[in-house]
Amino acid sequence: MGKDLQGKDLGKGITQREDGTYMARYVDRYGKRQTIYGKEVKALRRKLEKAKYESENNALSTGINLTVNAWFEEYMKLYKEGKVKETTLYRIQQTYTPCRKDDLGMMKLQDVRSVHVQRLINLMTDKGNTYGTIKLLKSLLNDMFKKAIGNGYMLINPCDAVVLPKKDNYERRYLTEEEQEMFMEIAKEFYHFDIFCACLTLGARVGEVLALKWGDINFDEKTIHIQRTLHYSKLNEEDKAHFFFTTPKTESSDRVIPLLPEAEEIFKRVRKKQLRNRMLNALAWRQESPFEDMVFTTQQGAPVRYGDVNRTIKTVVMKVNLQEEELARIENREPKVLESFSPHCFRHSFVTRCKDKGIPYEVIKAYVGHSNEEMTAYYDHNKPKIDYEDLKNVSLLGVV
Repeated sequence: MGKDLQGKDLGKGITQREDGTYMARYVDRYGKRQTIYGKEVKALRRKLEKAKYESENNALSTGINLTVNAWFEEYMKLYKEGKVKETTLYRIQQTYTPCRKDDLGMMKLQDVRSVHVQRLINLMTDKGNTYGTIKLLKSLLNDMFKKAIGNGYMLINPCDAVVLPKKDNYERRYLTEEEQEMFMEIAKEFYHFDIFCACLTLGARVGEVLALKWGDINFDEKTIHIQRTLHYSKLNEEDKAHFFFTTPKTESSDRVIPLLPEAEEIFKRVRKKQLRNRMLNALAWRQESPFEDMVFTTQQGAPVRYGDVNRTIKTVVMKVNLQEEELARIENREPKVLESFSPHCFRHSFVTRCKDKGIPYEVIKAYVGHSNEEMTAYYDHNKPKIDYEDLKNVSLLGVV
């Protein structure tokens, strides 16, 4: 029992200091000794009981005002920055984005329950986010909350009771030869036409295509070195959206591939157009480091944004369907509707076209930079020499 200055019992854990103030001590649920003070013993007893109750009932004193968004930024600094590649940091930021746009991000850590995470998961499902995207977010939140528990900011992990949506077995979207012909015929009118052609002939990710520099293309040796990806985004909430490069997605994504005849013609055509643009826009032409020598640029020499390419695709699809509706009306038949698609569809179309032409999967895999993580552990990192000869005889652009 503690005593006051006159020797009167004050109760367990409470004492009076020489200056007359009262002091109460207790051990919280984490085994840490806590101390609180007060001028009146009755008020201090109430504070002591409240502190003990809060310690046992998830109203923690440490990090009591920390929001999920604030913890994410701290989590990145403590556990990710300087420990993972810049590419990985960017992808984690992108994975977390739905939380910033949802009420969950503004909630205090201590208030988050499984139902709040589940609502966000269900909302993302309803909006058409893929199973893989949702699974990545759940995994990120699960790790964030585990680390928060370890730091004494939470008592339970809200992800423990979260249920992921059923995994759909769907076929990746690709353009049939007829759809490709319909699209490219109209796309000829647009500035991004050459980018579409390059994506179809390289089978590369659109970020890899947009990141190409002229130094990556060796017209003498007929090779292309795909070694970076272009992004346009914020890296954190305080940042402004800007262009930046990252290393390729996987080890196998950094690759030197043959410059196929169709691709060579595309790049020669792009170079002529670019030289003409530089002359016509001499005063406005700007290429700042590290974005000099880019293959695909705006008419003023700036890098091309993924979002602009995506919007052009949507516009082309709309014009294709309008034209098809008119032709169908004139010819008294049902129109052939071209469903909308993303730039990544060109990559799937390349792979599908090669498979249809009988190109071995090992050749396709090496050319597009596919990886097989399960197999990587059983082989060394020396990249095998691939015979691309069969690819040179495949027309990937058809009528274009």
